[in-house]
Amino acid sequence: MSLAAEPDHAALHDAVLGIHRDVLEDDSVLAEDNFYDMGGDSLLALQVLGRIERELGVKVPAQAFFTAESIGDVAERVAAEQSLDTAAATGQDTAHRGRASMAQEWALLSALRDPQAPILQFHVVYRVTGPLDTGRLGAALRQVAQRNESLRTSFRAERDRAALTVEPCPEVSLETMDYEGVPNAELDEFLRGYVRQPFDRSRAPLWRTLAVRREAAVHMLVFVFDHMIADGWSLDTFVRDLSAAYTSGELPAPTGGSGVYAEWAAGQWQRWESGRQQELTSYWQSQLPADAADFGLRLPGHQGAGELTKPSSLVLDIAPETARALREASQALRATPYCVSMAVVNALVAHVTGRPRVTLLTTNANRLDGAYQDTVGWFANGVFPTTDVDLSGSFRDLVGAVRQSILGATAHGDMPAMFVRRGIWPQLPAGFRKDPGVYFMYNDVWGAGLGFGDGVEVTPYHLVEDADSPGLHMWLQREGETLRLQILHYESEYPAAYVRDFAGRLVAALGLLTGQPDRPMSELLLTP
Repeated sequence: MSLAAEPDHAALHDAVLGIHRDVLEDDSVLAEDNFYDMGGDSLLALQVLGRIERELGVKVPAQAFFTAESIGDVAERVAAEQSLDTAAATGQDTAHRGRASMAQEWALLSALRDPQAPILQFHVVYRVTGPLDTGRLGAALRQVAQRNESLRTSFRAERDRAALTVEPCPEVSLETMDYEGVPNAELDEFLRGYVRQPFDRSRAPLWRTLAVRREAAVHMLVFVFDHMIADGWSLDTFVRDLSAAYTSGELPAPTGGSGVYAEWAAGQWQRWESGRQQELTSYWQSQLPADAADFGLRLPGHQGAGELTKPSSLVLDIAPETARALREASQALRATPYCVSMAVVNALVAHVTGRPRVTLLTTNANRLDGAYQDTVGWFANGVFPTTDVDLSGSFRDLVGAVRQSILGATAHGDMPAMFVRRGIWPQLPAGFRKDPGVYFMYNDVWGAGLGFGDGVEVTPYHLVEDADSPGLHMWLQREGETLRLQILHYESEYPAAYVRDFAGRLVAALGLLTGQPDRPMSELLLTP
């Protein structure tokens, strides 16, 4: 029986390596060696190709063999051709293979180089009151996975690159358990551990679902995603598709474009290598400090560098009158709540640090290409809007300046931040460690639209998170008419008392500045 009938990946690699060793008459040859560096030539190459076809039942194109960088690359091509042959014989779809996107490659290689790097995962939790059919839910999840290739994608490192594989048949990780009668605090502790369990990125799926029964008709429903396959925007697409598949058995038509993420990833590399790298480097060099050491913003309460310990979080519900003032100011100033609230953060940071120029960390959705509006994938990039802040001026003027900073960051935020920063500061390490800084984001609660039909109430459940990187990370999250501030930090960097005080000052500034946008900001920020 040929190996083509039994697609064992490791055995296939061993067989290809064995053929090379026989033809080269050298048992010391390794998979990472280049055939020609080890004494191969065109005549010996034909022998290798002939034996692979006879013994493994796979015909490898000669051009692919001649351009392979290593014997391991040849083995991967044999595996790919074998998969095509098997699928053709059985009538099944085949796995799609290609290069991972820039952010995916950076994340995978960084994690392999630095096992202590932050776990890049996110989650959403719901409380479901009413009948929940887990069999029906599993079928709906499979439909969603079938539409969205990212939900069937795995990754592997190939030297200094990351390759992705999209599996043809959707797997679904749907777990169920009974936690009836268990106290809420104990359940939360369990769920916090569950959502932090890492994925094996070499095996799809890189997302999982857990349904926890609390009472006869009450469940906690948990979705966990590796960031490499999805971002926050993707969650809205995911829950929209899941809701429709569960209630009607059919997926909705995309409201925007629903392109193939792997094709977008290939196009991203092409744009980067065709001049976009130089354009972005030039723009951000004009915005950011010349010295990388000045990039990380530290507030006065920062306790210095050292080991990050005691991850902590603070959650504050914003008073309704303050949330209303933000909405009204956004309308009056003709700016988004994101822009107006970021201007408040800029003003407060400038006030407490004395800096006349403030760089914040934030996230760009990177969904300007309409062809991918409804595609599940990792499009979001970190950006660094930088604004000159004159506290003697009015808040209205600062909002205008921040608007320009955000527009500039959005227009130049289509590539992952680390690639851009290393273009400016080549001495930066290649890992995924984040700089200490002040991160700010304003958004609606992702995934709030999940629904399972009449008689079933689905409400978001806010599971307290822990910090996973240095700095101060702040979110204003809107859910209907309510607004919530969440801050993640390490107490070894920022003591809890300092964070509470800063949060209080931020909420106060939000009300003062939006309520009196034409007064000098220095006067308002000094108001007790």
